[in-house]
Amino acid sequence: MTAPGEPGLYRGVPEDVYHADRNSISSSQARRLLEVTPHRWKWEQDNPKPSTVAMEWGTALHTDVLGVGAKPVDTGYEKWQTDNAKAKVAEIRAAGDIPLKPKDFEAVTAAAENLRNQPEAARILASGEPELSAWVRDPDTGVMIRARFDWMHWTGPDTAVIGDVKKSNEPGPAEFIWSVDSYGYHRQQAWYQRVAALLGIRTAFVFLVVCCDPPYEPYVVELPPRAVELGDRDNARALEIYAKCLADDEWPTHDPRIHEIDLPARAYRREEYL
Repeated sequence: MTAPGEPGLYRGVPEDVYHADRNSISSSQARRLLEVTPHRWKWEQDNPKPSTVAMEWGTALHTDVLGVGAKPVDTGYEKWQTDNAKAKVAEIRAAGDIPLKPKDFEAVTAAAENLRNQPEAARILASGEPELSAWVRDPDTGVMIRARFDWMHWTGPDTAVIGDVKKSNEPGPAEFIWSVDSYGYHRQQAWYQRVAALLGIRTAFVFLVVCCDPPYEPYVVELPPRAVELGDRDNARALEIYAKCLADDEWPTHDPRIHEIDLPARAYRREEYL
């Protein structure tokens, strides 16, 4: 199966097909394009990194919460250095599932259960559709953009609440703001809601979060309009860069001039207290 070539909301698109599409740009790709040079960005797209344990933990959590996706499987081994353990891990991966150490399997199971039972999360997850994929053409740049909604809780024929599942190291909502800033989740929300709007769907958006450390406390958060507006402006910058690089077929690296740099501000603040 190949990625759809036309704008629309699609069901049943395999995750690997969605992520392999090179004819559109996703939210995570747009966010990355604001962090590095286009040259590095293009190289990273051509040379994707293998999944890390942390990434697989998150994927396993999504599967457990949403009920679709690669299945988490307990390998029965806390250490994977032995031949038997390596064979078990390879067998699970070959089946398309996610191998986990027993302690990680227990953690994912507990975290997912806690998140599903959080009252607001439970209300949203009570009905809806998981892992819907969408493609639209950005009206400002003409490039194709895509999004994959974790959960679409329909409230009407063309209205919905988007629930996005996040694992976090942050224990609660007050601390989660730092993750929003660090990972650009406000940009993700703006991107997803823009894609939905271009398909004629009016949406609200919440993050369904669970701390990945015991006791795996869940919480649901939403962002104020000004944060989403900032994310929308950032996304527009990323799309302008992407569209120009595509049109010119050039992915520039750093400016060849000598770059004047300085210490970060915190270094000077630290000096004031010495």
